[in-house]
Amino acid sequence: MAVATKALSSDGMILDWLSAIRSHVEQIQKHGHSTSNPTPLLADGFDVISFEPVTWQFSDGHQAAVSNFASQQNWLRTLIALSVVTGDETYRQQADEHSQYFMSNYVHPKSGLFFWGGHRFVNLNTLQAEGFESKALMHELKHHLPLYDYLAQIDRQTTLNFIQSFWHAHVEDWQSLDLGRHGDYEKMPDPDVFKHLRNDVVDPSRWPELPETKGLTFVNAGTDLIFAAFTFARLTGDKNAAAWGKHLYRQYVLARNPDTGMPAYQFSSPLQRQPIPADDRQTESWYGDRAKRQFGPEFGEVAREANVLFRDMRPLLIDNPLAMLEILRQQPDEEMMDWVVSGLKSYYQSAYDVESNTLRPMWNDGQDMTGYRLLRDGYYGAKDTVLNAFPLEPDYLLPLVRAWNLTKDPDLLTLLSVMLKRFDLAYITCAEDIVSADTTDLASPQLLVALTELAESCDSDALFTLAAKVGNNLVRRHFHRGLFVESAQHRYVRLDDLVPLALLTYIGARQQQGKLLPTLLTKGGYLHGDFQYYQQRKTIFDVEVIYTSLLPN
Repeated sequence: MAVATKALSSDGMILDWLSAIRSHVEQIQKHGHSTSNPTPLLADGFDVISFEPVTWQFSDGHQAAVSNFASQQNWLRTLIALSVVTGDETYRQQADEHSQYFMSNYVHPKSGLFFWGGHRFVNLNTLQAEGFESKALMHELKHHLPLYDYLAQIDRQTTLNFIQSFWHAHVEDWQSLDLGRHGDYEKMPDPDVFKHLRNDVVDPSRWPELPETKGLTFVNAGTDLIFAAFTFARLTGDKNAAAWGKHLYRQYVLARNPDTGMPAYQFSSPLQRQPIPADDRQTESWYGDRAKRQFGPEFGEVAREANVLFRDMRPLLIDNPLAMLEILRQQPDEEMMDWVVSGLKSYYQSAYDVESNTLRPMWNDGQDMTGYRLLRDGYYGAKDTVLNAFPLEPDYLLPLVRAWNLTKDPDLLTLLSVMLKRFDLAYITCAEDIVSADTTDLASPQLLVALTELAESCDSDALFTLAAKVGNNLVRRHFHRGLFVESAQHRYVRLDDLVPLALLTYIGARQQQGKLLPTLLTKGGYLHGDFQYYQQRKTIFDVEVIYTSLLPN
């Protein structure tokens, strides 16, 4: 405690940041609990003026105050990090009580799956688990990356049971590796889930032909399964679990374009199970591969969902690499590291436009789709939509920093140097020769962490100074009314907000306690389901609709 206090008292900026973070935590603890049914559970967010919890408006007319434990994993990381940097265990105790209560009350009695994720949550008004009929009340994790190591400290057996159940519920056929983003809550657990035989289901020599599966092998769903398997192996010593995690990742690698090495979004194509409708706006996966339907006549065999690199690139370039690198930081594997690094380098070599600092929309065979106008409606946009390059956000630096920190690959350092220069942040000729900018307007929590970790690795005061400027920008833009929010005009605070955790990452590094803090990995959780929106039933993401709401004028 004395060491932490001394370190903090030497830096007024850090004290200011810490005061803001404490205010944020205290406000959430004060206003985030149910007043009618007091428990350690917290709402995912609340109105910054009225303090009313975020509610889900179901199409049948009822409302539910949302508490989704999967959307609060960055909140747990923040509380634990705050205890580390201050020496005050009160914050971790709050996390302990919250986690223990959830795992004692919201585990499915048959499967062992938690009532959380993309389609399930707890209604704080009733303390009952709720979900979406439109999503068949299924289990889903996509880049949630729960804090399993900590949860195992709270309830080891329940956590281990969950991971086994997670895999068992999401894999329908172990021979074909038919798996998907949705898992069945009623599926009985299997303690031998990681003892199934492994065989590759992707044959690179037959590219672009891929297995056809009922499940959707999206990389964002697969990443969570891989992350969970490796965590299970680390917690138990079960080598089969690690082998299955690596085997699943290998299928995504085998599905990459064999000539360009560019990544694949999935390692299978959706199996057509119903006749294709005349209406191209009906894009459900049971009609078959959506990219083939929309682009096949013009682009031929490359037109597969797996090969699309002109949708959201964060899952392939940020979320998956961050999860894999966190695994490799704790459980080194040279082959897996090569898979991560080669995927990143191959993509940026083809898709990164240095002059404009943008990413080109592409097929993973290298075909540039910039300026292409869609000829028909479909999964990837409405007819006449034009595909444009999209700006490279500073968030994309974090996986590259972590990959370079673990490998010291000179190509990665060169790429980092180019990107830092294009963002007017720094000029690096080698790890020991760094010139940083005097000012910057950038304010990204992932950028703050990237600069902090790069500064640690290079032992660079210049980069630490630059990181502090980004941190000050974050506080100035996002700290309002004693809370970290998107802006002063935004209506709701969100527990999984990354800014407090990013600031604590910097503070921990300056205290030389960075290794004791939970690692920033993901932007956080979400809810996705049917919602009554302005008299219409729509399927929405809470992060795209609820948390973008502005305060009334």
